[in-house]
Amino acid sequence: MAYLTCALKSQVMQTTVNLHLYFPSDLPVAVGNRPKAVLTLLHGFSNSGEDWFQMSAAARYAADNGLVLVAPDCGNSFYHNMMYGGAYRTFLIEELPILLNDIFKLPQGRDKNFIAGLSMGGYGALYLGLTRPDVYGGCASFSGAVDLAMMLKDPAAPGLREVFAPVLGDSLALPKTSDLREIVRKCAALPAEKQPRILLTNGLQDREPYGILEQNDAFHKVCSGLHLAHYRRLQWNGVHEWNFWDRSLVYAIDYFLQNNYANKKLGDWRSSAVASE
Repeated sequence: MAYLTCALKSQVMQTTVNLHLYFPSDLPVAVGNRPKAVLTLLHGFSNSGEDWFQMSAAARYAADNGLVLVAPDCGNSFYHNMMYGGAYRTFLIEELPILLNDIFKLPQGRDKNFIAGLSMGGYGALYLGLTRPDVYGGCASFSGAVDLAMMLKDPAAPGLREVFAPVLGDSLALPKTSDLREIVRKCAALPAEKQPRILLTNGLQDREPYGILEQNDAFHKVCSGLHLAHYRRLQWNGVHEWNFWDRSLVYAIDYFLQNNYANKKLGDWRSSAVASE
């Protein structure tokens, strides 16, 4: 295996961007000796891409499936071309794949590239995955802030101006091009074979302070009324924390690769210990 942290010079951003990568360079014979696909992992608000390697078993799950992991540091951008900040969307979709392929020769094509994220990164994964289904064959949101309009209308939500003014501007107006409800409607109009796999997970107790459960309920209602060829929502007891996101990642890999990986891991989790006398 190989863990790399590098600073890539971005012409779009006019700065360097830190990137954390995992390469399954010692794959078991059953998996094969070449990486099979790339999974981009997006971090939450106030965090970094390194969290995926420090707080979850992402690398182990990637090794099981021959996946390269790419986890960029994107600040508090909501993965947008920010009003007052960097052009993260353009960097992630247009520039980063070219830079990575030039350096590492990663697997190419939408059927070998997927994106997932937690919280702010859950929004980002759907935002990028649904607007560019030609780039990503699947996108997954874990406890995602998937209804920004709901957040922006909530006077009790703390720090909205501090969070969203750099992203959306001082008016805090959400354009249709950033509203996942509008974006998923356009995606549903595509032929089934051009739509990405979409996975939504959330904990049933994930309410305060941003109403993640309520946001996901609202977004699910929109998705359920559309002709989405590959849409799935999963819920179970949980809150906004890494145990939930770690398990969500297993379900996402299973859903993207269609290889029954979740059932294999569930078997591991359910294994009962035998006490020694």
